[in-house]
Amino acid sequence: MNGKLNFRKRRAVSEIIATLMILAVTVAGAVFISNAMQGFMFPSDSGRSVTEVRPESVSLFGYDTRDSTNLSDVTGLDNKFNQLLLTNGATEVNKIPSQDGTEFIVLHLRNLSTNSIFLHNVLISNEGHSWDTIAAGQVLDPTFTGATTGQFPSDGKFSIIPMYNGTGPTITQIATNEVLGDGEVRVIIKLSANIPQDIGMWDSLRILVNYGGPQPAEYIVLSGDAKW
Repeated sequence: MNGKLNFRKRRAVSEIIATLMILAVTVAGAVFISNAMQGFMFPSDSGRSVTEVRPESVSLFGYDTRDSTNLSDVTGLDNKFNQLLLTNGATEVNKIPSQDGTEFIVLHLRNLSTNSIFLHNVLISNEGHSWDTIAAGQVLDPTFTGATTGQFPSDGKFSIIPMYNGTGPTITQIATNEVLGDGEVRVIIKLSANIPQDIGMWDSLRILVNYGGPQPAEYIVLSGDAKW
């Protein structure tokens, strides 16, 4: 009898230990799954510190891509009435649209940051347009009929003018590509002839603005439209 009782006692203790081990394994598994799911839903390591992450700094709050005259209220800044933003079909280099040069578009940009930004490059239909240093600081004359020497940006380049509404010959193109904190500017882009095909009216234009941020600001606008 005593031997049987001792056997049963030892067996009961073994069952209790086994149950506790199962519970421990279950709890550990639940904790592991919970941590894994939390890490999946809320990644703790994004590859950069929190202080390096910042919201978009450049806002496009207006543009003018019309096949019209006086773009962005600038007297003489005219495109041809041909239902196209003439690019690949342009036959003259660095001349205004009425002389078969490429056409213009204007972007109204606002710097949402309190710090300065610098406009380095604007991609339109995957073609880069750089800041025109020759036009910088010169009086804008979009009616000039010769090959440009700074009266307006060259093909595939842009210049920057203030936001105020002025008439063509009285506007001086800004001498730097800097946009001050909380500042607003108009960016005059003369389309590159290297864009693969002419842009038709109401085509979508994908625009990327490289301002020195972690990634370019991206916008989609309509050709032939104006908003400001």
